[in-house]
Amino acid sequence: MLDKQDSLHEKLRALEQVFLQKLPSKFDEIFDALNQYIADAKNKEALGLLHRHLHTMAGSAGTFGFEALGAQARIFESRLKPLLKDATWSDAELSEYAHDIHDYFSSALSNLDKDAPAAEQHHGQRKDPVHESDHSQLIYLVDGDNGQNQAIVTQLEHFGYEPVCIEQLKDLAIAVATRRPDAIVIELSFPEGKNAGIDEIKKIEQLQRLRIPTIFVSKSSSFESRLLAVKAKGDGYFTKPVDVVALTERMDALLQRDQNKGYRILIVDDDVVTSHYYSEVLRNAGMTVCLLNDPTQILSVMTDFRPELLLLDIYMPVCSGVELSRMIRQDNSYVDVPIVFLSSENDMANQLDAVRAGADDFIMKPVAQEYLVSSLSTRAERYRSLRALIMRDGLTGLYNHTAIKEHLASEILQAKRTQTPLALAMIDLDYFKRVNDQYGHATGDQVLRTLARILRQRLRRSDIVGRYGGEEFAIVFPDTDAATARRVLDQVRTAFAKVSQHAENEEFFVTFSAGVADLKNTVDPDDLFDTADSAMYSSKQAGRNRITLAESVQMTGNSAYS
Repeated sequence: MLDKQDSLHEKLRALEQVFLQKLPSKFDEIFDALNQYIADAKNKEALGLLHRHLHTMAGSAGTFGFEALGAQARIFESRLKPLLKDATWSDAELSEYAHDIHDYFSSALSNLDKDAPAAEQHHGQRKDPVHESDHSQLIYLVDGDNGQNQAIVTQLEHFGYEPVCIEQLKDLAIAVATRRPDAIVIELSFPEGKNAGIDEIKKIEQLQRLRIPTIFVSKSSSFESRLLAVKAKGDGYFTKPVDVVALTERMDALLQRDQNKGYRILIVDDDVVTSHYYSEVLRNAGMTVCLLNDPTQILSVMTDFRPELLLLDIYMPVCSGVELSRMIRQDNSYVDVPIVFLSSENDMANQLDAVRAGADDFIMKPVAQEYLVSSLSTRAERYRSLRALIMRDGLTGLYNHTAIKEHLASEILQAKRTQTPLALAMIDLDYFKRVNDQYGHATGDQVLRTLARILRQRLRRSDIVGRYGGEEFAIVFPDTDAATARRVLDQVRTAFAKVSQHAENEEFFVTFSAGVADLKNTVDPDDLFDTADSAMYSSKQAGRNRITLAESVQMTGNSAYS
């Protein structure tokens, strides 16, 4: 079976063969446009067509490893550019240009095999595939405080980690050598010394010649202690008693559990083969890619696909990439979506025009795969982070009220187009006012964050989770009917009810009630919220800690915690 990298290699090799097969017809397009212009030097359309064909050849040939062909096409393109700015050529200059083009591209057809090794080398140079081992999310908890260790272990297990307690500092090095953990949570101070935890981490790093993500915990919140942790390359610092939800959030970010973030990239390029090449590269890096070869469809595709970054070429039929960028920026809905030009254009003035039109970056073709992936990932991640500040609830990190309503409306439209089911669940914590009154709002916030964490971990990536307001949450389940959504959510309900909540030295448990509706009830977003909300209140009235289907008396759970 081919590994991921081999699979990408085979796909790119297949696209290279398609490029080679289409190359003669591409040369014919260049010759036809040139002949049209020679026949009528006032034919600006033919001149523009010739320039676009040469521009495309300059980018695509280099992409598929035919560097010499791409470089020469770029030279021909550059020689042509003065004509685009109303310069004129004498008959002799035009004749010389035409002769050079016919001579080079005609000979290129019979000499493609000489360039083939370059293409082979281009695709053959790759690192040995990395076989990632299955991550069990092993966490070493190094601390002599047995009471706190047990509390942290219990919570981490609920959040899907495998915590292992190590009470003696001297046992840590042996444990690491035996089984390398994904992360270490370690106390700063031990009987061996005030900063013995830091010293031990440094020693392990030197002996093992590897660095393990490390989070330090301490009773001290002093600047000096925090600075020592930073100098030891600590990835986090928590004061006791440890906020376990915050600790889990830090570990999730630290370990990058979900490395495939699935950035949505829209590629707009009339060069079908080359756009497929870059599409495969980005998909192999875990991105979700939509290809658009007809720029006239841009607005409808933007609405349906909701890209987190656009990758455009400058020269396309109907309209240029610069014009397309300006059109996109005129819509307030897309004013912040990153636009990156991927083009063989090397004229600085034209690149600046692209930036003035709203572009965020300009990448020259051909481009190394690693650079393209890194550059686009960085911009897409920044866009996603900025959107999160607007669309996310500050306490839980889930979608806020406005965002969850927008997502529901969009998902309903998608479900209607594809004739697929969709369910909505409304959740409300049981007796939450009692929690706030008895333990304080800080503890109440901790409960809210714990539920948010459980929901994110237990549900699919495609499920849309939001904090609707107060202690109320909403979940959109795409491609799921109400009965299935209830069954999945019931597993979350059971798990959450077992999570111990802490307030000072007291332990308590919290449950939730929920209601589920789907498009069989209504296809109106507001009505669907109301229907699911009514079902949730039916759960409350029936004793709490249960889930009710809309217009149904079937319920799950029991009233043991009510």
